[in-house]
Amino acid sequence: MNSVLYIHLSKLQQNLNVVNSMIGEGVQRMAVVKDDAYGHGMIPLAKFLQDKVEWFCVATIEEAVELREAGITNPVLVFEIPKKGKEHIYAEQNITASISDLSVFERLEPGTDCHLHFDTGMMRLGMLPSEAKKALQMMDQFPRLNYSGLYTHFANADGNASPTVSVQLEQFRNIRSQFPKNLFTHTSNSAGVLYHHEKGLFDGVRPGISLYGYSPGDEIDGLQPIAEWRSKLVQVKPIKQGEAVGYGSRWKAPEDGWLGIVPVGYSDGVFRLLSGKIQVEVEGTLYPQAGTISMDYMAVFLGEKKFEYGTEVTILRDGMLSAKKWAELTDTISYEITTAIAPKVKRVYLDQ
Repeated sequence: MNSVLYIHLSKLQQNLNVVNSMIGEGVQRMAVVKDDAYGHGMIPLAKFLQDKVEWFCVATIEEAVELREAGITNPVLVFEIPKKGKEHIYAEQNITASISDLSVFERLEPGTDCHLHFDTGMMRLGMLPSEAKKALQMMDQFPRLNYSGLYTHFANADGNASPTVSVQLEQFRNIRSQFPKNLFTHTSNSAGVLYHHEKGLFDGVRPGISLYGYSPGDEIDGLQPIAEWRSKLVQVKPIKQGEAVGYGSRWKAPEDGWLGIVPVGYSDGVFRLLSGKIQVEVEGTLYPQAGTISMDYMAVFLGEKKFEYGTEVTILRDGMLSAKKWAELTDTISYEITTAIAPKVKRVYLDQ
């Protein structure tokens, strides 16, 4: 085991508290745990959250089945368009399907619970607003299904200034007015909750990245990254000023000192693009990563400090070592950083 990703469940609770403070009473929490809970571990986190949220949301029917097999009984909404040949699973496992395309109405098994999904500007999955009347006709044509919800997804809710949220909400409210009033209605992802809660949250919200401690836009007080990635030095060797390190010899030691080798590389999820840009922490001090990150290893310049074999190294945590910082350095988002941490990296859950 070359490294461990420690997940702090107490911080997950703190992040949920932040979400709760934004939404008020009566709004249901639909925790998004798709893609292995953004790389943090779907089943352990769902078990921790099952008594604290009302719903779970996942990307695929396979993820929903994993939750059921793990004993999770909360309602589960699947975002994908139901796969052909797997429609029966929804009714059999009491899983909620998304009707994002008119063709889905005739494919779902009788008794399937489903939410109607409309595309109001994301231009990804979802029926178009112009198809609302046809969707109503299909509901009459296929009364065997349990139509229980209606939702959309914001395309640009990551800041307070974007006008597109109001445009999408206006369009969605127009769609909503055409459907039965008893449908459970939801629109807001983490960004919608954190930056636009005053515009109305309907019946439920779908927090994802905020649960794991990251703001999708401007920083929100109280959110704390729940993951801390640690490894150990497997070798420490002297290095002379001017000696090069790593593939391409792109980095040269600025002075005589010590070089530490950490058994973590881009196959574990530390992007090669981060080479020479990040720091790690050893015994409370930050040290620069040196040279090109390779598949299984990266080097750290320790200066004049010689650490022993096996000394612990913190690769990722909050502050300067956060996924958000890595994202800034690689022109991406924290979502991509956490979901890229390889399954081979053991997850350990603290505060249980």
